[in-house]
Amino acid sequence: MARTKHPAVRKTKAPPKKQLGPRPAQRRQETDGAGTSATPRRAGRAAAPGGAQGATGQPKQRKPHRFRPGTVALREIRRYQKSVDFLIPFAPFVRLIKEVTDFFCPEISRWTPQALVAIQEAAEYHLVDVFERANHCAIHAKRVTVMQKDIQLARRIGGRRLW
Repeated sequence: MARTKHPAVRKTKAPPKKQLGPRPAQRRQETDGAGTSATPRRAGRAAAPGGAQGATGQPKQRKPHRFRPGTVALREIRRYQKSVDFLIPFAPFVRLIKEVTDFFCPEISRWTPQALVAIQEAAEYHLVDVFERANHCAIHAKRVTVMQKDIQLARRIGGRRLW
């Protein structure tokens, strides 16, 4: 049985694309009347009166490039798995630590940089661990999106302290 090509089925009629005016080389050939080739050229569509402008008179803008869904996410996963530096910026984290410390114990107001780095490392490790377990819960529920209930379940069955 012979293979046949099936044309693409369009659900809605797409608006016709506007073509730019003829290229400068073609413009010269059309005005001279004589071509270098014996084969006649096909006449293109007539150019829009606005040239490279749309029907409203504004210049036509190109659509920005978009990657397929999931491509950027996978690239970010690979990037962050390779990295060894902190994921949370240091200055906002230090402000948060000082705010929490001031709330619970106002007389402690000074921290050594080594202590702040140690707290940040432990906090990031804990957050990554919680998100890993929450991701496993989401996959178990046959989903790929981590939801609030996955994080709650991961914290409950983790067997660790909740603070």
